[in-house]
Amino acid sequence: MMSIRLVPLFLSTLCFQPAAWPQDVPSANDSKMVQLAGFDVKGTRIPAASIIRLSGLKVGQQVNHTIINEACRKITSTGLVKLIDYGYDVSSGKPGVVLSFNVIDELPLLPARIVPDADADKIWGCLQAADPIFTREMPNTKNAMNFYSANIERCIAAHGQHDAYVKATTACDANGKAEQIVFDIRPSKQAQASVQK
Repeated sequence: MMSIRLVPLFLSTLCFQPAAWPQDVPSANDSKMVQLAGFDVKGTRIPAASIIRLSGLKVGQQVNHTIINEACRKITSTGLVKLIDYGYDVSSGKPGVVLSFNVIDELPLLPARIVPDADADKIWGCLQAADPIFTREMPNTKNAMNFYSANIERCIAAHGQHDAYVKATTACDANGKAEQIVFDIRPSKQAQASVQK
């Protein structure tokens, strides 16, 4: 098996090519399409199936560097992942390529809490049923907080609470050091107004 390692993130693409580059694998500047035969995900606490789902890629799909870069952008946009290095693994005589993701997580992780506490277990259950990517520890990034908030709002709407929203904040200790991320479920302004009438 030959491993071709590429680092194609954001504005620059670094390409490390073997001396004998296979004819059916595009270089970093090539838009040639190849069939995706599978995935290999390494280096992350996040389940491989979650990384693949976030990428939007499917086995059997035709891909090139542009498509894979967009898939990497989708994954990193969650705020849970800092960088992704990818490469193609090619087996001689076998069709397609295995896409190898080496994922670098956003760290450090902080405890995540949903309030009010009475609703927390039900909402965590809903999140984890949708995807095990949702754990009670997460990085303190704006994108991660937005990603969790949007999915918490989806869960509370699924449980019939259409008049609520989520306010995410980072709780700090007396020295200003981040201690935990709190997702506060609040009634919408319309719901507050109807209660006050």
